[in-house]
Amino acid sequence: MRVIVAKKAGFCMGVRKAMDNALDAAHKVGSNDGTVYTEGPLIHNPQVLEKLEKQGIRALNEDTDLSKSTVVIRAHGITPKRRQELEASGAEICDATCPRVKRVQSIIEENAKEGYSTIIVGDEGHAEVIGLLGYTEGNGYVISSPEEVLELPEMEKICIVAQTTQDMNTFALIAEELKHRYKNHKVFDTICSSTSRRQEEVIRLSEDVDAMIVVGGRGSANTNRLVQISEKKGVPAFLVETEHELNLKKLADYGVIGVTAGASTPNWLLERVVDKVQNYQGKKSKKMQSFTEKVITILIGSFMYIGIGAASFSYASSVLLGINPRIKFCAIATLFLFSMYVLNYFTNKEAAALSEPSRAKLYERHQGVFMVLGIVAAILSSVLAFTINIDAFFCIFFASLFGIAYRVSIVPKKFTSIVRYRSLAQIPGSKEMFISIAWAVSTGLIPFLGAPESSLSSLPVVLAFTFSMVFMRTVLLDVRDVQGDRIIGKETIPIAIGKNNTKAILVVMSILLTILLIISPINGWTSGFSYYLLPCAAYACGYLYLYHKRLIPSGLACESITDFNFILAGIMVAIWHFFVI
Repeated sequence: MRVIVAKKAGFCMGVRKAMDNALDAAHKVGSNDGTVYTEGPLIHNPQVLEKLEKQGIRALNEDTDLSKSTVVIRAHGITPKRRQELEASGAEICDATCPRVKRVQSIIEENAKEGYSTIIVGDEGHAEVIGLLGYTEGNGYVISSPEEVLELPEMEKICIVAQTTQDMNTFALIAEELKHRYKNHKVFDTICSSTSRRQEEVIRLSEDVDAMIVVGGRGSANTNRLVQISEKKGVPAFLVETEHELNLKKLADYGVIGVTAGASTPNWLLERVVDKVQNYQGKKSKKMQSFTEKVITILIGSFMYIGIGAASFSYASSVLLGINPRIKFCAIATLFLFSMYVLNYFTNKEAAALSEPSRAKLYERHQGVFMVLGIVAAILSSVLAFTINIDAFFCIFFASLFGIAYRVSIVPKKFTSIVRYRSLAQIPGSKEMFISIAWAVSTGLIPFLGAPESSLSSLPVVLAFTFSMVFMRTVLLDVRDVQGDRIIGKETIPIAIGKNNTKAILVVMSILLTILLIISPINGWTSGFSYYLLPCAAYACGYLYLYHKRLIPSGLACESITDFNFILAGIMVAIWHFFVI
């Protein structure tokens, strides 16, 4: 059984905008005692709505007092009359109507004023369609099939539009029938481009797969549409909201499985479904292949892989510092960073479960083992640092202390109206900064403190190199996880400044790092080994580019690619020794 995942997945632009507006309103200081209401369910996905409720975002009830409330108009939009009612209630309005839905509203409104009757091709009773009918001045009709055209009354002139999530082929057929019946007509293709691309991809996938899994809420029109399109192409489709609804025994009868998702389905739900299908596939495959996959999952999911990378990076940092690498330096870096990642997982399990379902499953099975390993590794790293000197010990000790206090709420809840951030973890970008500093200390500063022959001029270069490499890796993974982090309320750099600005910062950082590595030997700050680390900077640029082009896989596979850069630094040391020394 082979799995093919559709590229056009995750939140569409309109849903993402609505989510961002609602979450911004919920986080706004002094906004309605922390509660934000949405006019109807924000999106058609029960799992996401459940998490939004934890952030203080709830669907509006009829009896709710709105005088001191914020009401978010969801992506589907509302009627002009309902908007007037909300404004009259004294509520603060946050309009998150999808721009593409607004365009349809404007088209209907303009043509209604010119006397056109409106024909909406869509699902009667759907929230978007109800909102669109409010702009027709009482002269609008909803149909969903070509047969219904004959049931329409005689009209002098008509304006034809589509619900933004309508099936492209259905709209085309209905539009042709309407044009034949009503000579005075205007046709507007108002189907969302994101919806069109998803539908086109399902049509293409249908030619290569034996069955299709569609991930999304059962109340989502565009999700159900993907199921219908697949079935029309003769491909059995299975609609699931979560991975728990998968019938794996039934899927085993098919050789190639396609997986796609509706516009209101977050990436983390899609990845969980894909992960479960692929794990089942592993069980059905050859023993050697299954064993290899299991080893890779344990190696990366348990953070042992990143521990190996830490040792390799510490080794490279020592060479760049101009000292002889020592096993003790590598051991401190490995133990400290392994413990930091493991223990941080236990304090942030909800976010980790969204972005890395394979890791979550591994830790759930062996929670006690990993907790003990994390604590033991932290103690051993401190003990080893103490055997070097007191300065090294205090570096590791305070870094560990900072890590423990990172998620502790320091500011009392009653002061949140004055001070927004109660803990260090809530400060935007603090996670990326802390992890990068922790790597710089354990892989760069510790070798410097433990070797009297270290060059002081090379230390800033080593710290800048380490910090930059880790920062780019960590921020890229945060870009990958931005949907889940946004929903649970994490404040990462991509959330604070946006994905595009974040990518621009990473590109600039990679360029500056390359320049630093080139000029360092010229100015006598480091040896010629600096040039041998240029492939690491190039590798970072490479995975940034591949991610931008959506060519990097998700989940632990993404981490295996980014974290190989740390091991690459150690490989370059071996090449340096072979060709130079």
